[in-house]
Amino acid sequence: MAKYEKYKKIEDAAARFVYWLDDLLIKSDTWTKTALMHLVNMAAMTITFIDNLHVVVDRKTFILQYHVAKFLHKQRKKLGNYKKALLTHFAGTVLIAVAVVAIFSYSTGYEYSYNGKHLGYVNNQEDVTKVLGLVSEELSKEYDSNIQINEESDITFKSVFILDKEIDSIDTVLKRLTYMSDMKAEAYGIFIDGTLFVTVESEAAAKAVLSNVYDDYVKEESEKLKYEQIGFKEDVQIQQVDTKLAYISSVKQATKKIMKGGEKEVVYKVKGGDTIYGICDKLDVTWEELKEMNPGLKQESIYPGDKILLNRATAAVTVKTVEVSTFGEKVKYKTKYKKSSDMYEGESRVTQEGQYGKRVVTARLTRENGEIVKRKNLKQNIIIEPVTEIIVEGTAPRPKTLPTGTLKYPIYGAILTSEFGWRWGRNHDGVDWGCGVGTPIYAADGGTVTYTGWFGGYGLYVEISHGSGVSTAYAHLNDIYVSTGEAVYQGQQIGTSGNTGYSTGPHLHFEVMVNGSVQDPLQYLH
Repeated sequence: MAKYEKYKKIEDAAARFVYWLDDLLIKSDTWTKTALMHLVNMAAMTITFIDNLHVVVDRKTFILQYHVAKFLHKQRKKLGNYKKALLTHFAGTVLIAVAVVAIFSYSTGYEYSYNGKHLGYVNNQEDVTKVLGLVSEELSKEYDSNIQINEESDITFKSVFILDKEIDSIDTVLKRLTYMSDMKAEAYGIFIDGTLFVTVESEAAAKAVLSNVYDDYVKEESEKLKYEQIGFKEDVQIQQVDTKLAYISSVKQATKKIMKGGEKEVVYKVKGGDTIYGICDKLDVTWEELKEMNPGLKQESIYPGDKILLNRATAAVTVKTVEVSTFGEKVKYKTKYKKSSDMYEGESRVTQEGQYGKRVVTARLTRENGEIVKRKNLKQNIIIEPVTEIIVEGTAPRPKTLPTGTLKYPIYGAILTSEFGWRWGRNHDGVDWGCGVGTPIYAADGGTVTYTGWFGGYGLYVEISHGSGVSTAYAHLNDIYVSTGEAVYQGQQIGTSGNTGYSTGPHLHFEVMVNGSVQDPLQYLH
Protein backbone atom coordinates (compact mmCIF):
# COMPACT_ATOMS: atom_id res chain seq x y z
CA MET A 1 0.00 0.00 0.00
CA ALA A 2 2.79 2.22 0.88
CA LYS A 3 4.56 1.36 -2.35
CA TYR A 4 1.41 2.25 -4.34
CA GLU A 5 1.14 5.66 -2.70
CA LYS A 6 4.75 6.32 -3.55
CA TYR A 7 4.17 5.68 -7.25
CA LYS A 8 0.97 7.71 -7.11
CA LYS A 9 2.92 10.72 -5.94
CA ILE A 10 5.45 10.31 -8.77
CA GLU A 11 2.64 10.19 -11.37
CA ASP A 12 1.03 13.29 -9.95
CA ALA A 13 4.38 15.13 -10.07
CA ALA A 14 4.99 14.08 -13.69
CA ALA A 15 1.46 15.13 -14.68
CA ARG A 16 1.98 18.55 -13.09
CA PHE A 17 5.31 18.98 -14.96
CA VAL A 18 3.66 18.10 -18.30
CA TYR A 19 0.79 20.56 -17.66
CA TRP A 20 3.42 23.29 -16.81
CA LEU A 21 5.44 22.57 -19.90
CA ASP A 22 2.35 22.72 -22.18
CA ASP A 23 1.31 26.00 -20.63
CA LEU A 24 4.86 27.41 -21.15
CA LEU A 25 4.83 26.41 -24.82
CA ILE A 26 1.43 28.04 -25.35
CA LYS A 27 2.62 31.30 -23.71
CA SER A 28 5.90 31.26 -25.71
CA ASP A 29 4.00 30.86 -28.98
CA THR A 30 1.70 33.75 -28.06
CA TRP A 31 4.72 36.00 -27.20
CA THR A 32 6.48 35.15 -30.47
CA LYS A 33 3.40 35.96 -32.58
CA THR A 34 2.97 39.29 -30.75
CA ALA A 35 6.66 40.25 -31.27
CA LEU A 36 6.52 39.41 -34.98
CA MET A 37 3.39 41.49 -35.37
CA HIS A 38 5.12 44.51 -33.72
CA LEU A 39 8.17 44.17 -36.02
CA VAL A 40 5.98 44.07 -39.12
CA ASN A 41 4.08 47.15 -37.96
CA MET A 42 7.35 49.04 -37.33
CA ALA A 43 8.72 48.14 -40.82
CA ALA A 44 5.49 49.34 -42.40
CA MET A 45 5.70 52.60 -40.51
CA THR A 46 9.36 53.14 -41.65
CA ILE A 47 8.46 52.49 -45.30
CA THR A 48 5.55 54.94 -45.04
CA PHE A 49 7.88 57.62 -43.51
CA ILE A 50 10.45 57.21 -46.29
CA ASP A 51 7.76 57.44 -48.96
CA ASN A 52 6.37 60.63 -47.42
CA LEU A 53 9.99 62.08 -47.13
CA HIS A 54 10.63 61.43 -50.84
CA VAL A 55 7.49 63.33 -51.72
CA VAL A 56 8.53 66.33 -49.59
CA VAL A 57 12.12 66.30 -50.95
CA ASP A 58 10.91 66.07 -54.52
CA ARG A 59 8.60 69.03 -53.94
CA LYS A 60 11.35 71.16 -52.22
CA THR A 61 13.86 70.24 -54.93
CA PHE A 62 11.49 71.39 -57.65
CA ILE A 63 10.92 74.69 -55.84
CA LEU A 64 14.71 75.20 -55.36
CA GLN A 65 15.40 74.45 -59.01
CA TYR A 66 12.77 76.99 -59.97
CA HIS A 67 14.32 79.74 -57.82
CA VAL A 68 17.89 78.92 -58.96
CA ALA A 69 16.85 79.03 -62.59
CA LYS A 70 15.10 82.34 -61.98
CA PHE A 71 18.24 83.79 -60.24
CA LEU A 72 20.58 82.62 -62.98
CA HIS A 73 18.34 84.14 -65.62
CA LYS A 74 18.48 87.53 -63.89
CA GLN A 75 22.30 87.33 -63.48
CA ARG A 76 22.74 86.32 -67.09
CA LYS A 77 20.88 89.44 -68.14
CA LYS A 78 23.10 91.62 -65.92
CA LEU A 79 26.28 89.98 -67.17
CA GLY A 80 25.21 90.51 -70.74
CA ASN A 81 24.94 94.26 -70.07
CA TYR A 82 28.49 94.41 -68.52
CA LYS A 83 30.18 91.87 -70.76
CA LYS A 84 31.84 94.42 -73.05
CA ALA A 85 33.12 96.54 -70.17
CA LEU A 86 34.51 93.48 -68.34
CA LEU A 87 36.34 92.24 -71.42
CA THR A 88 37.84 95.69 -71.98
CA HIS A 89 39.14 95.93 -68.37
CA PHE A 90 40.47 92.36 -68.44
CA ALA A 91 42.40 92.97 -71.67
CA GLY A 92 43.94 96.16 -70.21
CA THR A 93 44.96 94.34 -67.03
CA VAL A 94 46.61 91.57 -69.04
CA LEU A 95 48.55 94.08 -71.15
CA ILE A 96 49.77 95.93 -68.05
CA ALA A 97 50.85 92.65 -66.41
CA VAL A 98 52.74 91.60 -69.56
CA ALA A 99 54.46 95.01 -69.72
CA VAL A 100 55.48 94.85 -66.05
CA VAL A 101 56.91 91.33 -66.50
CA ALA A 102 58.78 92.41 -69.63
CA ILE A 103 60.29 95.48 -67.92
CA PHE A 104 61.27 93.45 -64.85
CA SER A 105 62.84 90.77 -67.02
CA TYR A 106 64.76 93.35 -69.09
CA SER A 107 66.08 95.33 -66.11
CA THR A 108 67.17 92.47 -63.88
CA GLY A 109 70.01 89.99 -64.32
CA TYR A 110 72.69 88.20 -62.31
CA GLU A 111 76.04 89.07 -60.82
CA TYR A 112 78.24 85.95 -61.01
CA SER A 113 81.24 85.20 -58.80
CA TYR A 114 83.89 82.50 -58.47
CA ASN A 115 84.53 81.53 -54.82
CA GLY A 116 83.40 84.96 -53.69
CA LYS A 117 85.37 86.89 -56.33
CA HIS A 118 83.15 89.11 -58.49
CA LEU A 119 83.59 88.43 -62.22
CA GLY A 120 80.77 90.21 -64.09
CA TYR A 121 77.09 90.37 -64.99
CA VAL A 122 74.90 88.19 -67.24
CA ASN A 123 71.27 88.14 -68.28
CA ASN A 124 70.79 84.46 -67.50
CA GLN A 125 72.56 82.01 -65.21
CA GLU A 126 72.79 79.58 -68.13
CA ASP A 127 75.24 81.98 -69.85
CA VAL A 128 77.74 80.94 -67.16
CA THR A 129 76.83 77.37 -66.27
CA LYS A 130 76.86 76.03 -69.81
CA VAL A 131 80.54 77.02 -70.39
CA LEU A 132 81.91 75.60 -67.12
CA GLY A 133 82.59 72.18 -68.61
CA LEU A 134 84.44 73.70 -71.57
CA VAL A 135 86.53 75.94 -69.28
CA SER A 136 87.51 73.00 -67.06
CA GLU A 137 88.43 70.90 -70.08
CA GLU A 138 90.55 73.58 -71.78
CA LEU A 139 92.39 74.60 -68.59
CA SER A 140 93.10 70.98 -67.76
CA LYS A 141 94.64 70.50 -71.21
CA GLU A 142 96.65 73.73 -71.05
CA TYR A 143 98.11 73.10 -67.60
CA ASP A 144 98.14 69.31 -67.82
CA SER A 145 96.29 69.27 -64.52
CA ASN A 146 92.86 68.22 -63.24
CA ILE A 147 90.98 71.52 -63.06
CA GLN A 148 87.29 71.23 -62.23
CA ILE A 149 84.81 74.06 -61.62
CA ASN A 150 81.94 72.96 -59.39
CA GLU A 151 78.73 74.74 -60.40
CA GLU A 152 77.18 74.46 -56.93
CA SER A 153 80.17 75.22 -54.66
CA ASP A 154 82.43 77.44 -56.82
CA ILE A 155 79.94 79.63 -58.74
CA THR A 156 77.39 81.90 -57.02
CA PHE A 157 74.72 84.18 -58.50
CA LYS A 158 73.02 87.29 -57.16
CA SER A 159 69.98 88.91 -58.75
CA VAL A 160 70.71 92.58 -59.47
CA PHE A 161 69.44 95.63 -61.41
CA ILE A 162 71.49 95.58 -64.64
CA LEU A 163 70.34 98.57 -66.71
CA ASP A 164 73.50 100.44 -65.60
CA LYS A 165 75.80 97.38 -65.89
CA GLU A 166 77.92 95.99 -68.73
CA ILE A 167 76.52 92.58 -69.61
CA ASP A 168 78.97 89.79 -70.48
CA SER A 169 78.42 87.68 -73.55
CA ILE A 170 79.12 83.95 -73.43
CA ASP A 171 82.54 84.58 -75.05
CA THR A 172 83.36 87.15 -72.38
CA VAL A 173 82.31 84.75 -69.62
CA LEU A 174 84.56 82.11 -71.17
CA LYS A 175 87.53 84.50 -71.26
CA ARG A 176 86.99 85.71 -67.68
CA LEU A 177 86.95 82.16 -66.35
CA THR A 178 89.82 80.95 -68.56
CA TYR A 179 92.21 83.77 -67.57
CA MET A 180 91.35 83.78 -63.86
CA SER A 181 94.60 83.22 -61.91
CA ASP A 182 93.02 82.07 -58.64
CA MET A 183 91.25 79.14 -60.30
CA LYS A 184 91.45 76.02 -58.17
CA ALA A 185 93.62 73.26 -59.59
CA GLU A 186 95.15 69.94 -58.75
CA ALA A 187 98.92 70.10 -59.22
CA TYR A 188 102.13 68.52 -57.97
CA GLY A 189 104.47 70.08 -55.45
CA ILE A 190 108.19 69.50 -55.00
CA PHE A 191 108.86 69.28 -51.27
CA ILE A 192 112.37 69.81 -49.85
CA ASP A 193 112.81 68.45 -46.33
CA GLY A 194 109.04 68.49 -45.86
CA THR A 195 108.53 72.08 -47.06
CA LEU A 196 106.68 72.86 -50.30
CA PHE A 197 109.19 74.71 -52.50
CA VAL A 198 107.59 74.93 -55.96
CA THR A 199 104.41 73.71 -57.71
CA VAL A 200 104.11 72.43 -61.29
CA GLU A 201 101.22 71.18 -63.39
CA SER A 202 101.86 67.43 -63.30
CA GLU A 203 103.92 64.64 -61.83
CA ALA A 204 105.76 64.32 -65.15
CA ALA A 205 106.63 68.03 -65.02
CA ALA A 206 107.95 67.68 -61.46
CA LYS A 207 110.17 64.78 -62.53
CA ALA A 208 111.38 66.85 -65.50
CA VAL A 209 112.36 69.69 -63.12
CA LEU A 210 114.39 67.36 -60.90
CA SER A 211 115.94 65.81 -64.01
CA ASN A 212 117.03 69.30 -65.14
CA VAL A 213 118.64 69.88 -61.74
CA TYR A 214 120.48 66.56 -62.04
CA ASP A 215 121.68 67.47 -65.54
CA ASP A 216 123.56 70.51 -64.19
CA TYR A 217 125.79 68.31 -62.04
CA VAL A 218 125.67 64.80 -63.52
CA LYS A 219 127.77 63.95 -66.58
CA GLU A 220 127.11 61.16 -69.05
CA GLU A 221 128.68 57.88 -68.02
CA SER A 222 131.54 56.45 -70.06
CA GLU A 223 134.36 53.92 -69.78
CA LYS A 224 136.24 56.42 -67.60
CA LEU A 225 133.28 57.53 -65.50
CA LYS A 226 130.88 55.29 -63.61
CA TYR A 227 128.38 56.50 -60.99
CA GLU A 228 127.89 54.48 -57.83
CA GLN A 229 125.31 56.87 -56.38
CA ILE A 230 123.18 59.76 -57.62
CA GLY A 231 120.65 61.50 -55.41
CA PHE A 232 119.73 64.49 -53.34
CA LYS A 233 121.34 65.18 -49.99
CA GLU A 234 118.01 66.57 -48.80
CA ASP A 235 114.71 64.67 -48.60
CA VAL A 236 113.07 65.58 -51.93
CA GLN A 237 109.50 64.36 -52.55
CA ILE A 238 106.83 64.88 -55.21
CA GLN A 239 103.27 65.06 -53.86
CA GLN A 240 99.87 66.00 -55.27
CA VAL A 241 98.53 69.28 -53.88
CA ASP A 242 95.45 71.48 -54.22
CA THR A 243 96.49 74.96 -55.32
CA LYS A 244 95.61 77.85 -57.65
CA LEU A 245 96.66 78.44 -61.24
CA ALA A 246 98.71 81.49 -60.23
CA TYR A 247 100.96 79.32 -58.10
CA ILE A 248 101.79 76.81 -60.84
CA SER A 249 105.22 77.28 -62.44
CA SER A 250 106.42 76.03 -65.79
CA VAL A 251 109.22 73.46 -65.89
CA LYS A 252 111.68 76.20 -66.84
CA GLN A 253 110.54 78.54 -64.07
CA ALA A 254 110.53 75.80 -61.45
CA THR A 255 114.04 74.68 -62.46
CA LYS A 256 115.31 78.25 -62.13
CA LYS A 257 113.69 78.65 -58.70
CA ILE A 258 115.38 75.52 -57.41
CA MET A 259 118.76 76.39 -58.96
CA LYS A 260 118.71 79.93 -57.49
CA GLY A 261 116.61 79.32 -54.38
CA GLY A 262 119.41 78.67 -51.90
CA GLU A 263 122.11 80.83 -50.39
CA LYS A 264 125.71 80.29 -49.30
CA GLU A 265 128.34 82.51 -47.72
CA VAL A 266 131.56 83.18 -49.60
CA VAL A 267 134.63 85.24 -48.69
CA TYR A 268 136.29 87.77 -51.00
CA LYS A 269 139.89 88.69 -50.24
CA VAL A 270 140.81 92.29 -51.05
CA LYS A 271 143.62 92.60 -53.58
CA GLY A 272 146.01 95.43 -54.24
CA GLY A 273 144.29 98.17 -56.25
CA ASP A 274 140.79 97.14 -55.13
CA THR A 275 138.34 99.89 -54.30
CA ILE A 276 134.92 99.56 -52.69
CA TYR A 277 133.07 100.47 -55.87
CA GLY A 278 135.37 98.31 -57.95
CA ILE A 279 134.61 95.37 -55.68
CA CYS A 280 130.87 96.10 -55.92
CA ASP A 281 131.09 96.05 -59.73
CA LYS A 282 133.15 92.87 -59.71
CA LEU A 283 130.79 91.07 -57.35
CA ASP A 284 127.60 92.59 -58.83
CA VAL A 285 126.33 94.04 -55.54
CA THR A 286 125.53 97.56 -54.36
CA TRP A 287 127.49 99.35 -51.66
CA GLU A 288 124.40 99.21 -49.40
CA GLU A 289 124.14 95.42 -49.84
CA LEU A 290 127.87 94.99 -49.19
CA LYS A 291 127.71 97.12 -46.04
CA GLU A 292 124.64 95.26 -44.76
CA MET A 293 126.58 91.99 -44.98
CA ASN A 294 129.70 93.61 -43.48
CA PRO A 295 128.58 96.20 -40.86
CA GLY A 296 132.13 97.28 -39.96
CA LEU A 297 133.21 97.92 -43.57
CA LYS A 298 134.20 101.50 -44.49
CA GLN A 299 134.68 102.90 -47.97
CA GLU A 300 137.87 104.77 -47.15
CA SER A 301 139.70 102.03 -45.26
CA ILE A 302 140.13 98.75 -47.11
CA TYR A 303 143.54 97.16 -47.50
CA PRO A 304 144.92 94.19 -49.40
CA GLY A 305 144.24 91.00 -47.48
CA ASP A 306 141.01 92.25 -45.90
CA LYS A 307 138.17 89.73 -46.07
CA ILE A 308 134.67 90.66 -47.20
CA LEU A 309 131.71 88.30 -46.64
CA LEU A 310 129.13 87.80 -49.37
CA ASN A 311 125.91 85.82 -49.63
CA ARG A 312 125.64 84.14 -53.00
CA ALA A 313 122.64 82.45 -54.58
CA THR A 314 123.00 78.70 -54.91
CA ALA A 315 120.77 75.71 -55.56
CA ALA A 316 118.06 74.97 -52.99
CA VAL A 317 118.96 71.28 -53.18
CA THR A 318 122.28 69.46 -53.09
CA VAL A 319 122.89 66.87 -55.80
CA LYS A 320 125.19 64.30 -54.22
CA THR A 321 127.07 61.91 -56.49
CA VAL A 322 129.63 59.20 -55.85
CA GLU A 323 131.65 58.31 -58.93
CA VAL A 324 134.64 56.22 -59.88
CA SER A 325 136.55 58.26 -62.41
CA THR A 326 139.77 57.82 -64.34
CA PHE A 327 141.49 61.04 -65.38
CA GLY A 328 144.83 62.62 -66.05
CA GLU A 329 146.21 65.35 -63.79
CA LYS A 330 149.36 67.36 -63.22
CA VAL A 331 151.94 66.28 -60.67
CA LYS A 332 153.23 69.35 -58.85
CA TYR A 333 156.96 69.85 -58.99
CA LYS A 334 159.11 70.48 -55.95
CA THR A 335 161.05 73.67 -55.36
CA LYS A 336 164.66 73.63 -54.12
CA TYR A 337 166.34 76.77 -52.76
CA LYS A 338 170.07 77.52 -52.88
CA LYS A 339 171.93 80.40 -51.23
CA SER A 340 174.39 82.73 -52.99
CA SER A 341 176.46 85.66 -51.70
CA ASP A 342 176.64 87.03 -55.25
CA MET A 343 173.14 88.53 -54.87
CA TYR A 344 171.55 90.90 -52.36
CA GLU A 345 169.12 89.71 -49.71
CA GLY A 346 165.68 89.62 -51.15
CA GLU A 347 166.96 88.99 -54.67
CA SER A 348 166.55 85.63 -56.32
CA ARG A 349 166.73 83.96 -59.68
CA VAL A 350 165.53 80.67 -61.08
CA THR A 351 168.40 78.52 -62.34
CA GLN A 352 166.17 75.58 -63.29
CA GLU A 353 162.53 75.95 -64.33
CA GLY A 354 160.15 73.60 -62.59
CA GLN A 355 157.99 71.45 -64.80
CA TYR A 356 154.78 69.67 -63.90
CA GLY A 357 154.64 65.93 -64.29
CA LYS A 358 151.58 63.97 -65.40
CA ARG A 359 149.80 60.96 -64.00
CA VAL A 360 146.67 58.93 -64.66
CA VAL A 361 144.50 58.47 -61.57
CA THR A 362 141.50 56.31 -60.82
CA ALA A 363 139.68 57.75 -57.80
CA ARG A 364 136.38 57.57 -55.98
CA LEU A 365 135.02 61.13 -55.88
CA THR A 366 132.13 62.36 -53.78
CA ARG A 367 130.67 65.57 -55.18
CA GLU A 368 128.03 67.96 -53.90
CA ASN A 369 126.62 70.15 -56.64
CA GLY A 370 129.66 69.37 -58.75
CA GLU A 371 132.28 70.26 -56.13
CA ILE A 372 134.53 67.51 -54.79
CA VAL A 373 134.01 67.11 -51.03
CA LYS A 374 135.77 63.78 -50.65
CA ARG A 375 138.40 61.96 -52.69
CA LYS A 376 140.00 58.57 -52.37
CA ASN A 377 142.66 57.53 -54.89
CA LEU A 378 142.22 53.89 -55.92
CA LYS A 379 145.25 53.69 -58.21
CA GLN A 380 147.64 55.97 -60.07
CA ASN A 381 150.29 55.74 -62.77
CA ILE A 382 152.90 58.49 -63.32
CA ILE A 383 153.47 59.06 -67.04
CA ILE A 384 155.85 62.04 -66.86
CA GLU A 385 158.02 62.75 -63.84
CA PRO A 386 158.01 66.36 -62.58
CA VAL A 387 161.16 68.51 -62.84
CA THR A 388 162.32 70.20 -59.63
CA GLU A 389 162.58 74.00 -59.74
CA ILE A 390 165.84 75.44 -58.40
CA ILE A 391 165.87 79.00 -57.03
CA VAL A 392 169.04 80.81 -55.96
CA GLU A 393 168.56 83.40 -53.18
CA GLY A 394 170.95 86.22 -52.34
CA THR A 395 172.58 86.52 -48.94
CA ALA A 396 174.62 89.75 -49.36
CA PRO A 397 173.41 92.78 -47.27
CA ARG A 398 170.97 94.90 -49.29
CA PRO A 399 171.46 98.67 -49.67
CA LYS A 400 168.51 100.51 -48.10
CA THR A 401 167.78 102.50 -51.25
CA LEU A 402 167.80 99.53 -53.57
CA PRO A 403 164.42 98.91 -55.30
CA THR A 404 162.44 95.99 -53.89
CA GLY A 405 160.43 95.44 -57.08
CA THR A 406 157.19 95.97 -55.18
CA LEU A 407 155.32 99.28 -55.00
CA LYS A 408 153.72 100.33 -51.71
CA TYR A 409 150.92 102.89 -51.24
CA PRO A 410 152.40 106.44 -51.23
CA ILE A 411 149.71 107.82 -48.88
CA TYR A 412 147.60 106.47 -46.02
CA GLY A 413 144.14 107.35 -44.65
CA ALA A 414 143.10 109.14 -47.85
CA ILE A 415 140.05 108.61 -50.04
CA LEU A 416 140.40 107.46 -53.64
CA THR A 417 138.55 110.13 -55.61
CA SER A 418 139.49 109.35 -59.20
CA GLU A 419 140.74 106.18 -60.86
CA PHE A 420 142.95 105.64 -63.91
CA GLY A 421 141.27 105.94 -67.31
CA TRP A 422 139.05 108.13 -69.46
CA ARG A 423 137.85 111.28 -67.69
CA TRP A 424 136.56 114.69 -68.82
CA GLY A 425 137.21 113.97 -72.49
CA ARG A 426 140.78 112.72 -72.05
CA ASN A 427 142.76 109.99 -70.33
CA HIS A 428 143.53 110.42 -66.64
CA ASP A 429 147.11 109.07 -66.41
CA GLY A 430 147.07 108.23 -62.72
CA VAL A 431 144.92 108.01 -59.61
CA ASP A 432 143.91 110.73 -57.15
CA TRP A 433 143.55 110.53 -53.38
CA GLY A 434 141.69 113.35 -51.70
CA CYS A 435 143.39 114.55 -48.49
CA GLY A 436 144.18 117.63 -46.48
CA VAL A 437 147.13 119.91 -47.30
CA GLY A 438 150.29 118.70 -45.50
CA THR A 439 149.50 114.94 -45.53
CA PRO A 440 152.82 112.97 -45.66
CA ILE A 441 153.77 111.50 -49.06
CA TYR A 442 156.12 108.45 -49.23
CA ALA A 443 158.30 106.86 -51.93
CA ALA A 444 156.49 103.83 -53.34
CA ASP A 445 159.83 101.96 -53.63
CA GLY A 446 163.56 102.54 -53.38
CA GLY A 447 165.26 104.30 -56.29
CA THR A 448 166.77 107.53 -57.58
CA VAL A 449 164.97 110.89 -57.77
CA THR A 450 165.02 111.99 -61.41
CA TYR A 451 162.99 115.23 -61.16
CA THR A 452 161.83 117.70 -58.48
CA GLY A 453 160.16 121.12 -58.88
CA TRP A 454 157.32 122.79 -60.72
CA PHE A 455 155.97 120.83 -63.68
CA GLY A 456 153.21 122.70 -65.50
CA GLY A 457 149.66 121.69 -64.50
CA TYR A 458 151.14 119.12 -62.11
CA GLY A 459 152.36 121.88 -59.78
CA LEU A 460 155.13 120.81 -57.43
CA TYR A 461 156.21 117.42 -58.73
CA VAL A 462 158.61 114.54 -57.87
CA GLU A 463 159.60 111.63 -60.12
CA ILE A 464 161.56 108.56 -58.97
CA SER A 465 163.19 105.82 -61.09
CA HIS A 466 163.06 102.33 -59.59
CA GLY A 467 165.04 100.49 -62.26
CA SER A 468 163.90 97.91 -64.80
CA GLY A 469 162.04 100.66 -66.69
CA VAL A 470 159.70 101.41 -63.75
CA SER A 471 159.22 104.95 -62.38
CA THR A 472 156.64 106.76 -60.22
CA ALA A 473 155.43 110.39 -60.14
CA TYR A 474 153.88 112.49 -57.31
CA ALA A 475 152.05 115.73 -58.27
CA HIS A 476 150.26 118.78 -56.74
CA LEU A 477 152.60 118.65 -53.70
CA ASN A 478 152.78 121.39 -51.11
CA ASP A 479 156.37 120.64 -49.96
CA ILE A 480 159.27 118.64 -51.45
CA TYR A 481 161.81 117.02 -49.08
CA VAL A 482 164.18 115.39 -51.65
CA SER A 483 166.35 116.64 -54.52
CA THR A 484 167.20 115.43 -58.02
CA GLY A 485 169.79 112.61 -58.05
CA GLU A 486 169.15 111.63 -54.43
CA ALA A 487 168.76 107.92 -53.62
CA VAL A 488 165.62 107.18 -51.57
CA TYR A 489 164.34 104.07 -49.84
CA GLN A 490 160.88 102.55 -49.87
CA GLY A 491 158.58 104.39 -47.44
CA GLN A 492 160.83 107.47 -47.12
CA GLN A 493 158.83 110.72 -46.85
CA ILE A 494 159.52 112.78 -49.96
CA GLY A 495 157.09 115.68 -49.32
CA THR A 496 153.54 116.65 -48.34
CA SER A 497 150.30 116.84 -50.31
CA GLY A 498 148.96 120.16 -51.55
CA ASN A 499 146.79 121.95 -54.08
CA THR A 500 149.38 123.30 -56.55
CA GLY A 501 149.10 123.39 -60.33
CA TYR A 502 145.83 122.57 -62.07
CA SER A 503 143.90 121.16 -59.11
CA THR A 504 140.27 121.30 -58.01
CA GLY A 505 141.16 120.67 -54.36
CA PRO A 506 143.89 119.29 -52.09
CA HIS A 507 144.90 115.84 -53.27
CA LEU A 508 147.78 113.60 -54.41
CA HIS A 509 148.03 112.65 -58.09
CA PHE A 510 150.10 109.46 -58.42
CA GLU A 511 151.38 107.82 -61.63
CA VAL A 512 153.19 104.58 -62.53
CA MET A 513 155.19 104.39 -65.76
CA VAL A 514 156.68 101.24 -67.28
CA ASN A 515 159.16 101.84 -70.11
CA GLY A 516 157.72 105.35 -70.52
CA SER A 517 154.05 104.21 -70.81
CA VAL A 518 151.55 105.12 -68.09
CA GLN A 519 149.86 102.18 -66.36
CA ASP A 520 147.00 101.80 -63.89
CA PRO A 521 148.73 102.29 -60.51
CA LEU A 522 146.16 100.19 -58.68
CA GLN A 523 147.39 97.14 -60.58
CA TYR A 524 150.89 97.56 -59.08
CA LEU A 525 150.35 98.75 -55.52
CA HIS A 526 150.45 96.29 -52.61
